[in-house]
Amino acid sequence: MNNSCSNCGTFFEITQGDLDFYDKVSPVFNGKKYPIPPPLLCAQCRLQRRLAHRNEKTLFKRKCDFTGGSIISVHAPDCGYKVYEKGIWWSDKWDPKEYGRDFDFSKSFFEQFESLQRAVPRMSLQQDRNENSDYTNNVSYLKNCYLLFSADYSRDSCYGIWVERSNDCFDNYLIDECERTYESFSSQCRDSAFLFDCRGCSDCIMCSGLREKQFCIENKQYSKEEYIKRKQAFNFSSYAGLLAFNGQFIKFIEGAVRPALRKHGRIIDSTGDLLTDTENCINCYETAIAKDCKNTIGFKIKDAFDCSYVSGELAYESCECFPAPFKSVFNINSYTGSELLYCDLCMNDCQNLFGCAGMKKARYCVLNKQYTKEKYSALVPKIIDHMRRTKEFGEFFPAGLSPFGYNISEAQSCYRLDKPDVLSRGWKWRDETDEIPKVDKIIPAELLPDSIDDIPDDILNWAIECEATKRPFRIVKQELEFYRRMKLPIPHFHPDERHRRRIALRNPKKLWKRNCANCAERIETSYSPDRPERVLCERCYLKEVY
Repeated sequence: MNNSCSNCGTFFEITQGDLDFYDKVSPVFNGKKYPIPPPLLCAQCRLQRRLAHRNEKTLFKRKCDFTGGSIISVHAPDCGYKVYEKGIWWSDKWDPKEYGRDFDFSKSFFEQFESLQRAVPRMSLQQDRNENSDYTNNVSYLKNCYLLFSADYSRDSCYGIWVERSNDCFDNYLIDECERTYESFSSQCRDSAFLFDCRGCSDCIMCSGLREKQFCIENKQYSKEEYIKRKQAFNFSSYAGLLAFNGQFIKFIEGAVRPALRKHGRIIDSTGDLLTDTENCINCYETAIAKDCKNTIGFKIKDAFDCSYVSGELAYESCECFPAPFKSVFNINSYTGSELLYCDLCMNDCQNLFGCAGMKKARYCVLNKQYTKEKYSALVPKIIDHMRRTKEFGEFFPAGLSPFGYNISEAQSCYRLDKPDVLSRGWKWRDETDEIPKVDKIIPAELLPDSIDDIPDDILNWAIECEATKRPFRIVKQELEFYRRMKLPIPHFHPDERHRRRIALRNPKKLWKRNCANCAERIETSYSPDRPERVLCERCYLKEVY
């Protein structure tokens, strides 16, 4: 079955496997199944819509709407939503059922759900069991970390996304089990800098695609003595020297050979990129320990279609659910439980909810209003029939319902749009000038001393003006200590600008057909045919790089 995307017009295929999955997750009430219809959007537009609801790394200072105290939150002070400090949100000092309301069949479901979302308090940040790691989000078990996001079991690390089980790591993206790494995109590496897609390496600089190597520079093997001598010659403590080296690194990885798909472990009948131990996973990305999934980003997941940043089993069109409620569809930020439909921030083993927000340990509720099992089972089918008539049932929450500006959502990093285009679609936009803090002592980055050896302790009392964006940013104490210990200069760019440049090296979550640059075998890859990289099939890549 071929459909035309109602957003971009692209034709996309609905397979029999897709239809079988929709049937598997379709809700059942009183013995009758209510089939989920095929989607109206193509896979790329569905992903864009989900990611518009995910603010991964933009933090704000604001007031808690319960205590009036100052808090840090992913929600801006003027966002129009009620926000509670996470300890208050989890407490029994408020009751989400107080915001319950009857379903109005004269209005659309999404209209009523947005009204509920704006009334029910939202959690300031999603954190669990952290120590001295306040400026973080979507994290757990961190110690002494600053501006880490989507990270777990790490300590003494700053400025990174998807930093897992790593220590003393600064300015990284997608690293796992690393120590003392800087500006890297790799796994199980230590005492290294400027690595791209390396695994199990130590004491390496400016390398790409290496496995289990030590004392390498530009993928060339050296003795320990030669490596130390060449490393010292780079003069990393000078900003001018580091800037020149970074330019070399970009040129080096542009010219380095690339695997068609980056994968690790046992990969069976799977397509996508950055896969680890997957089976029958189609068009999946950044996915590990997964089976029978499609169009999904996740970890420890089974039977999931069109999900982003999820774990669990039997989920469809959901975002940021760890773990996703069992056999649940169209959910955001909802953890554990089962049979949740169109819910947001419903936690702690909720079951049989429809259109609810901010619930904990709840059963048989619609729009946060409590019903008996019998009345719930009679009402929800009527709502589904209503949503079929309004063409809402079967579709994820519209991007316009996101509490975040599109440009600070994860969607912007994958599907970049300018402000007029975003506003023309009826979506939100957050101007960067809204976030520029007022500071008294500021120094333009270009006036900083060139060498880390000449940076005074007083830098902690100043703000630095980013060379690219002119946004001021601060250097924190543990950051300064790291730069001095590792002999690295003070950065001249705002952390957001550094992140933007780092993820520019990330491939799109999309596959193309092209030929292996060596043997001309037809391959599927996340490198589009018009890109200049030398992309190899798995057989040729293993011969040349490992």
